[in-house]
Amino acid sequence: MSDKKVCELTIMDITERMLSFHSRDEIAAAADYAAYNAGTCDALKEMRADMEKLTEAEFIEKYDERSLVKGDELFGLEDDDPKAQYLQGYCSIIEDVLSFLNPGYTYDQMTMLEQGIEFDEAFEEAFYGDMEHPHHHDDDDDEGGCGCGCGHHHHH
Repeated sequence: MSDKKVCELTIMDITERMLSFHSRDEIAAAADYAAYNAGTCDALKEMRADMEKLTEAEFIEKYDERSLVKGDELFGLEDDDPKAQYLQGYCSIIEDVLSFLNPGYTYDQMTMLEQGIEFDEAFEEAFYGDMEHPHHHDDDDDEGGCGCGCGHHHHH
């Protein structure tokens, strides 16, 4: 924490705190999240270097594209594969930072997908789940998710 007023904090301050948190091994079960945290840290280091030299538009374009490319790599991997965990951390933190710059970022991405970007079947199933056996929301689900164990909310 600093003595700065909150309005004086910059995105560099915030991403430095994020990097510091993900770099520490002090959290419970840190070894279980080593690959995820490595991906998160690598993405944060890259983004922080680019924050010094890119305009907002250039930054968003670069990391939106990078997230898509890394996300494509992710879909061919098993969830417990360390590379998949690394890529999940990498892509997740990019989405978080881009959402700071544009709070509608995630919504905008979903809207673009819903408006007709062509999916191959593997991507569609990975993104939305098995459409022949869709996830049903359980009103009693304390996790707030779809109940399939993936941790996401699926909207059909």
